[in-house]
Amino acid sequence: MIEIKTPEVLTKRAASAADEPWMRQLFAQLRGLDPAMIAACPGLLEQQWQLQQRAFASHYPEARTELVLLDDAPIGLITLHEGASTIRVLEIGLEARYRGHGYGQRLLGDLTRHADRQCKALELAVMGHNPAIRLYQRLGFRTLPASADQVQLQMRRDPVQRD
Repeated sequence: MIEIKTPEVLTKRAASAADEPWMRQLFAQLRGLDPAMIAACPGLLEQQWQLQQRAFASHYPEARTELVLLDDAPIGLITLHEGASTIRVLEIGLEARYRGHGYGQRLLGDLTRHADRQCKALELAVMGHNPAIRLYQRLGFRTLPASADQVQLQMRRDPVQRD
């Protein structure tokens, strides 16, 4: 008997208030915060979470956060702001156990196709030591010159016109 493996289905849905506990844990994981430290000082995580939420609301009031789902279970999130000519990726991340399996590439591939259809550039900021930079570069993002000597790089991918 031949076993046929069906591809895993990645979907997205709008994040809700009910998702916030899970999103806070992913927030901590993406920043490398030690679970023991969070347990000892839960206010630190809450403070950092609230700071980010206020910054997004202040600078990008129309941004939307979507959960990335694998077979209907959350494995990551993406927060985007769509402007007239640019889509800004404010945050993107997957749980550690799902990194390195091509899910991020699939997610960003969908996003680049969406941006190209709309003739919009994609922009994001990434820490200079983040291994995801290689993925961003493969997908056509380039480091903006003004950020080359900063800890956090600003990257941009211009829309690709298809015939």
